[in-house]
Amino acid sequence: MRVVIAGDSTASDYPPDRAPRTGWGQALAMRGGFDVRNHARSGASTRSFIAAGLLDAALADLAEGELLLVCFGHNDAKADERYSDPWTEFPSHLRRFVVGARDRGATPVLLTPVERRHFVRARLQPTHGAYPARVRAVAREEDVALIDLTRGTAALWQSQGIEQSKASFLWLEPGEWPGYPDGEQDDTHLSSSGARLVADLVATHLSGDSFRARSTPGGSRARTPVT
Repeated sequence: MRVVIAGDSTASDYPPDRAPRTGWGQALAMRGGFDVRNHARSGASTRSFIAAGLLDAALADLAEGELLLVCFGHNDAKADERYSDPWTEFPSHLRRFVVGARDRGATPVLLTPVERRHFVRARLQPTHGAYPARVRAVAREEDVALIDLTRGTAALWQSQGIEQSKASFLWLEPGEWPGYPDGEQDDTHLSSSGARLVADLVATHLSGDSFRARSTPGGSRARTPVT
């Protein structure tokens, strides 16, 4: 299955000197069964991805019958030039990805953002505000296939619990990894094992019946959302 990925640091590729930091798109390419062209960029929001010409590059790499996986929401809330209002600009930007894919006879797939590791009294708490709900709304309104990674990963981190879930993120002891001599306590970015778990969630959905048929010329729509 050939896929093009547009997203942020949770999906992007990293060189060996950043190990064990790994994006789920990088892990998806390593698991087999998928021909992945990963255009995800660390720090990107929908706004900055479009402004930097990265959407144009991703669409140029997208062929008829392929899938465009679109996963943003971590950086659209940042109070800088990346900001996209969740009620106006963010859904408008997402629609540009959808239209661009369909114009090429490809199938867009919207993904809600990977949930962060944020526990309060042993319960994982949501951290993305209105953005996941807006992704779901655009998927309904535009009849786009949806992979709800926010709910899926929240359930996963909750099942792991406070301590075990640290292994899915960049919780590193000083000197444990060459690239992090002082250690790290990062509840946003995934370790190689965490990225593999998220990639497994994505792969399971993409291998289901809703994604087996290729788009027809002109961009047929995937009718069954995946949750």
